[in-house]
Amino acid sequence: MPLVNHSDQPKIGLVDCNNFFVSCERVFRPDLKSKPVVVLSNNDGCAISRSNEAKELNIKMGEPYFKFISIVKKHDVKVFSSNFELYVDISQRVMATLRTMVPLIEIYSIDEAFLDLSKIPDHELEAFCYKLQQRVQRWTGIPISIGVSRTKTLAKVANAYAKKGNGILNLLEENEIDGFLVGLPAKEIWGVGRKYTAYLRSKNIETALQLKRTPLKWIRQGMSVIGERIVWELKGHIAYPIENHDTSKQLILVSRSFKNSLSSFEELASFVSAWMEKAAEKLRNERKLATHVHIFIKTNRFQRESYYANKHVVVLDIAADDTLTLCQAAQIGLKKIFCLGQRYKRMGVCLSGLVESSHLQYSLFNRPSMRRERLTKAIDQINKKFGAKGIMYGDSRLKVFELTQREYLSPRYTTNWGELAEVF
Repeated sequence: MPLVNHSDQPKIGLVDCNNFFVSCERVFRPDLKSKPVVVLSNNDGCAISRSNEAKELNIKMGEPYFKFISIVKKHDVKVFSSNFELYVDISQRVMATLRTMVPLIEIYSIDEAFLDLSKIPDHELEAFCYKLQQRVQRWTGIPISIGVSRTKTLAKVANAYAKKGNGILNLLEENEIDGFLVGLPAKEIWGVGRKYTAYLRSKNIETALQLKRTPLKWIRQGMSVIGERIVWELKGHIAYPIENHDTSKQLILVSRSFKNSLSSFEELASFVSAWMEKAAEKLRNERKLATHVHIFIKTNRFQRESYYANKHVVVLDIAADDTLTLCQAAQIGLKKIFCLGQRYKRMGVCLSGLVESSHLQYSLFNRPSMRRERLTKAIDQINKKFGAKGIMYGDSRLKVFELTQREYLSPRYTTNWGELAEVF
């Protein structure tokens, strides 16, 4: 039987930054290497990133801080508040480094990217991945794992196993792929959520290999076209090609949980203005205009008997990016859904229907205010020069900026001149 040449077959790699937020903190704190480290969510609520040492202490992902604070004290775990400004900047450096060796990449999340490695010969793939791993580590200080296979779904599988070894795993042969799928629970496959897991269990499908071998007709009946694509990818056929798509946002969301529940409309209105101010700044950075303003509020979801959640969408007469217009729309939405007597735990605003300002058509009787546009630009320039609190809108009281509790925040080492790391 002649040998099959696999060199011309697609090869997709998945790069995943190991314990990314923790790794970002360690870049500027080498003394934390090999020590347990945890990064907390907004308001220092729960664990969202853990070092391997913290995982060994049985600190779980998403576990509230108050539940494992005794472990922190007993084992001297280093705790950090979320420093997203730092994490985003380092993420951009990692992605730029990947592009120096792989022209076509698709950024999947802040710490993950798919790579098109089809042009790398099979016999050179291991050495190439090792070189890429070393370059990212050397240039950014971030450790990465690389999984390579024939599809995105299989690359995810390879990456999961790569983390358990030396950080690199190439799964290209079908018999080798099946050897890994047989021990992998179906629920851990990319795209299989709780609903699909329940369906698969009802059909006695427990492993990824069983899922791969299930007839597509049965899968489509219970899991729709999404499930069919999952199985198609497990069989080695591409259903999700790598896309070098525009990374501009399709919507902008700003939401927070309150440390203490709020019941006053005036307090909520103040926070709505603050969130919208942040969202509007992001919108202008994207050079977009919004046509829809969303507002949502929720009470404590753990108090099910009195749980209340609602949302409202305000459609703007004309797309806008200025804070005043967007704040006014958000306040209208809040009045629609505010319910007296409830104690609210979470709230957020969202901008959608984003359009390029150059593509917008105005009517004869409805044009934007040039005076308001100039005001917005002036405020942005002042805040850029003197900081976020240089000028604030009237509804955004100072206490709003203290809402996000970040008691363990590290410096913004790469984005703020006053917080650069000092070498002695």
